[in-house]
Amino acid sequence: MSAERVRIVIAEDEDAIRENLARMLKIEGFDVAAAANGKEALALVREHLPALILSDVMMPVLDGHGLLQAVRDDPLTSSIPFVFLTARADRSDLRKGMNLGADDYLVKPFQRDELLAAVHARLARRATEGQAAQRLQAEAQRLVHFDALTNLPNRRLMLERVRAASHQAQRSNSRLALIMLGLDGLSQVNDSLGHEIGDAVLRQVADRLFRKVNQAVFVSEFDGVGRVSGDQFAILLEGFGDDAYLDALCRELLETVERPYQTEEHQLFLKACAGVALFEPGSAPEDLLRNADAALHQAQEGGPGSLSFFSAEMNDRATRRLRLHNELHKVLERGELSLHYQAQVDIASRRVIGFEALMRWQHPELGFVSPVEFIPIAEESGVIVDMGAWALREACHQAKAWRDAGHGPLRMAVNLSARQFADDQLLDTVNAALAESGLPPGSLELEITESIAMQGLERTVTMLTALKKLGIALAMDDFGTGYSSLSYLKRFPLDALKVDQSFVRNITTDSGDAAITRAVVAMAHSFDMIVIAEGVETLQHLEFLAGLGCEDAQGYLFSKPLPAADAGAYLSRMAA
Repeated sequence: MSAERVRIVIAEDEDAIRENLARMLKIEGFDVAAAANGKEALALVREHLPALILSDVMMPVLDGHGLLQAVRDDPLTSSIPFVFLTARADRSDLRKGMNLGADDYLVKPFQRDELLAAVHARLARRATEGQAAQRLQAEAQRLVHFDALTNLPNRRLMLERVRAASHQAQRSNSRLALIMLGLDGLSQVNDSLGHEIGDAVLRQVADRLFRKVNQAVFVSEFDGVGRVSGDQFAILLEGFGDDAYLDALCRELLETVERPYQTEEHQLFLKACAGVALFEPGSAPEDLLRNADAALHQAQEGGPGSLSFFSAEMNDRATRRLRLHNELHKVLERGELSLHYQAQVDIASRRVIGFEALMRWQHPELGFVSPVEFIPIAEESGVIVDMGAWALREACHQAKAWRDAGHGPLRMAVNLSARQFADDQLLDTVNAALAESGLPPGSLELEITESIAMQGLERTVTMLTALKKLGIALAMDDFGTGYSSLSYLKRFPLDALKVDQSFVRNITTDSGDAAITRAVVAMAHSFDMIVIAEGVETLQHLEFLAGLGCEDAQGYLFSKPLPAADAGAYLSRMAA
């Protein structure tokens, strides 16, 4: 291994030994920073983030064990290899260091070759682990953003490309359209001939659409095809001509899909519908996707072969959205919010070990409003901060009530929104909720998503570390759907990763989702985190997850989200 620019920190109180070590390592080309005690060494470690730490055990001010403990407690330095240099070879002393997280021991006096062998071995192992983790992450990222069957971009990546194309269209005043194409007849193929034949047809559909789009008269860098659901494809077009051109291209796409398919001895025929939405300057990229979905739904109502362009009449949601925005400012004073609780279960023992608190809204006129609908609006308007603070207090009080009723130290998981996490008063809000309820901090788990964590990395590390110091457990929700890299993930003092239900739902039938879930579990365990799987609905899901070593699960297999009274009754039944 090349030692170029590799930094090593030495902690050794004996001048002669320290100078000799530094000289030997510098001759080998290492960059060396040396300290005479553990306190000075800790400052060097935090300043330089070295590739390796060599430390004596017995030192003044802060000894080697104290230095190691401090290094392992800091998420920025916790993964740095640590080798003890000691004149003591007592077994209990060695065990103490290893229990604290030491990677190796060298007993003084040692030879130059022995030292260099240990150094190179530790660095080589770290490099190998890093490369393996990067490969694992790269494969997981590919599976997250590309459809495993057709190798086309999936819905998540298509939305990302829509965002990029929308920005370009806004800047250049060019035209942008999204065509949503839905197949008709695929389910019959799967039911009659099997999914293997159906998959072969889907691959041919993907190939035909890809070729057709790339042969079009107007082709831009943003044009592309994606598979956004089982029988649905999206085609993004930018910088095309007039509406007549777009209409003609859509009909050509439909004709392309409707040509016969040859698979083994079968000749098969499919029909399709298409919905088209045009980008409106100033609108959100997500609106383009929603509008194209709405247009496709309209086309499907017209029967196979239909084509529909999105119109304002389809957009009654905008009026409803504005009303929800206004009504959300009054939900707390009107007492319209409540919390439902979904059980989290230890997979090995099938014992309930906690709940996730989920916000619900019952409007006096609109009835039940889905959190999928109102949470994004509350986030945009900023009222989510007060709503989230209310939910945190309510959840802590409920967890304490169950604890006082004799149900033991249950974990209460509460989601933090992006606005909450960015709020400067977050620590005060959490402290107040714990103090008012009397809930021990260790019984509270706060969840953030990957996208939230990646908004200002240094602040994220600082805030998570501050929350961790309160004794609170921390989890990353919906893991696998975002873009956090391993280099950042290992900096976050997390206790758990939650596998998104979109992957869990199909783990027994979709090789891509199974691979993603397997990668997430392996990644979490490599960072000493537990894994909580969401959306567990069948025994097959549970058995698959148990085989991966996943610790906890939640989903309708155990219980749907329940009001507090029903959740308490469920808890009593499960404990009986």
